[in-house]
Amino acid sequence: MARAVQRPPSAGPRRSPLAWLRASFYGVTTGIDVALRALLANKLRAALTTLGIVIGVTTVTGILSIIHGLDAGVEKQMALMGVRSLYISKHPWVMRGDWHKYHNRPDLQEWQYRRLRELLPFADALAPSAGEGGKVERRGVQVTDVEVRGTNAEFLQTTGFSVDRGRFFSAVDADLERPYVVLGPDVARQLFQREEPLGGWVIIRGMPFQVIGILKAQGSFLGRSRDATATIPFGCFRRLFGFRHSMEIAVSVMPGLSLDDAALELQGLMRRVRGLRPAQEDDFSVNQQKQLSEMYDNITGTLFLVIVVVALISLLVGGIGIMNIMLVSVTERTREIGVRKALGARRRTIMMQFLLESLVLSGLGGLIGLAAGTGVAYVVDAVSPLPAQVSTAAAVAGLGFSAVVGIFFGLYPAWRASRLDPIAALRYE
Repeated sequence: MARAVQRPPSAGPRRSPLAWLRASFYGVTTGIDVALRALLANKLRAALTTLGIVIGVTTVTGILSIIHGLDAGVEKQMALMGVRSLYISKHPWVMRGDWHKYHNRPDLQEWQYRRLRELLPFADALAPSAGEGGKVERRGVQVTDVEVRGTNAEFLQTTGFSVDRGRFFSAVDADLERPYVVLGPDVARQLFQREEPLGGWVIIRGMPFQVIGILKAQGSFLGRSRDATATIPFGCFRRLFGFRHSMEIAVSVMPGLSLDDAALELQGLMRRVRGLRPAQEDDFSVNQQKQLSEMYDNITGTLFLVIVVVALISLLVGGIGIMNIMLVSVTERTREIGVRKALGARRRTIMMQFLLESLVLSGLGGLIGLAAGTGVAYVVDAVSPLPAQVSTAAAVAGLGFSAVVGIFFGLYPAWRASRLDPIAALRYE
């Protein structure tokens, strides 16, 4: 007769996922509480230990905030140039080599702009532009350091500027050189204050101009206002400031045509207008946003590399400090570890406890560094021309660095604590 095989008694009902989650949460919160008590018992030691973490996270947060602010400012300035515009000028925007070579180039002339307009097949708009720093007056009130700009009616089509109130001058206004001016909001506010500027008159170099429009505010960048401007017809500008200024020609490219292809075709047409022979090199430059973007990316890329190096050095020093202090803590609490093991604590429980203490230590340093870096960003933004904006990426990067340091440098002390022999630990004095 076959005997029934008896199965060993069950070790007990399996815990549900919810019960396991509750137990894990209780273990983590209890571990954090114990870690905080241990740190509070040695305040000075904990503060000195986190100093490296604080410096590293402050550096990361502060400089990333400045870069984020610069990114936003540069993006806004790029938009003012016109997304699909090319610019012909005497100098390249990004100069490489001998500056005198570019300085000695012949100026762009108004007749060259008019000849280019006849030849250019792909332009939505074509606007000459020349600028000069000057002052604008009204009834004894002067606004200095104003950018007086001369251009034509297609200026708005080639840039990201727009009129907030009133209108821009028309092609007829520009051709007839009517004394009209479109003011930047800063100039209008200082000259007219609470009066209505539209229809009013201002004086530029002794010549009266009627205000027909106010540009939309653009703010400032690197400490220079973009709203301290006075835009007048190109012919009026030539009459006031003479012909000694080299102008720039902005070309708005039709949709569907690559900017790079348009730049090559524009280069060939401009060589023809300037009368250059095949063997002669260009005595002008065709510029576009991409050149400034690439230069800016190179600068910020180098700066970011410096940030990473400085932050890694600071965090390495902080991490070594955390590891040393945790090793001291393991030695000081050897008897406590022996008691806990004798009462049934598992190795992973002891290891988790010391890892949590290391993580809390580095986390506190990260939070302090984040607060300090945010403060640095606000101070820089308030008292310097550099824009600074605290971004989520900067905060996450700072706290993430500190957490990784706490876990990495806390692993060895935690492992060492978990491997202690309970009997030898209980005998430790």
